Amino acid sequence: MPTTCKFRLRNDTNKLYYCGEKLEGSVDLTFSDAKKVNGIKLIIAGVVHVKWLQYRGPNRYSTTFKGSEACLHSEIDLLRAVGDSTADVPAGKHTYSFDCFLPESLPATFEGKHGRIQYIITVILQRSWKADKIFTIEFIVLRNVDLNTQPPSIRGPARTEITRSFRCWPCRTGPLVVALQTSATGYVPGQRIPVLLEINNGSSSKIQVIHLKLVMVVSYSSDTPRAKIKIDREDVVRAELDQIDDLDEVKYEESLLIPHLPATSCSDCCSKKIRIEYELEAELEVGAVHQIMKLTIPVLIGTVPLNCDRRESTIMELET
Repeated sequence: MPTTCKFRLRNDTNKLYYCGEKLEGSVDLTFSDAKKVNGIKLIIAGVVHVKWLQYRGPNRYSTTFKGSEACLHSEIDLLRAVGDSTADVPAGKHTYSFDCFLPESLPATFEGKHGRIQYIITVILQRSWKADKIFTIEFIVLRNVDLNTQPPSIRGPARTEITRSFRCWPCRTGPLVVALQTSATGYVPGQRIPVLLEINNGSSSKIQVIHLKLVMVVSYSSDTPRAKIKIDREDVVRAELDQIDDLDEVKYEESLLIPHLPATSCSDCCSKKIRIEYELEAELEVGAVHQIMKLTIPVLIGTVPLNCDRRESTIMELET
């Protein structure tokens, strides 16, 4: 019968822990017969890995970009032989306890398209006469991002506007004016983002498609073969609005329900290799050639909502 290892985590709810908590547990090692070991080591580690391929040239030559970062490392000697000798471990079950404080500055567990942030507990049976025997288990670290501790600007409304004309002189069209507005820029999953989209179409171009989106923007940073940043944009919420003919002036009042999402990366607690941000985006496809117009407003996603009702204000209240 081979040596077995069972991890027991205290206060364990699906192996979920928050930054600032103490991770406590024990390890049950069961040996079928007596063993000689140099030591038994337990390592609690947080690691970040990024990797992507970039193709170039007609022959599609590829370059692999990689990056890594250690955000947590704690080593505990569960058993250590004295000097250069070995330690005798009798057959049977042996239980070893451990604990580790999870710093407030840790980034949350994350699995993305080009990288991941993961936390692992590893037990190593160190043996000089053969390869070490290794047992591992993963656990999840979550962050509490209290919106009330973030910049006050997230409590107020935000608005952006763009004006565009089409074709060249002397056939240049009148202006197409589009404005995007929301009542605040700080939200938590389960809330709705109220959105006002105003369109004044003074051009002769038809607006073919209108999308409202909440976009997760993830930045991945590499170390080798050189420093480079890879940006991945993913639509996490998407709504399609009605088309608009020329010479129309319309206002859309919509709301986007925020699903379960990782919190925005804060400056004092994010990984140097993976950064998560969010944008409220309006995208319009205009004319027969489907020219794209985009408007974006940065949005901060947290876990603790604002202690005010400002976000519940309607767009019409903002206008007044």
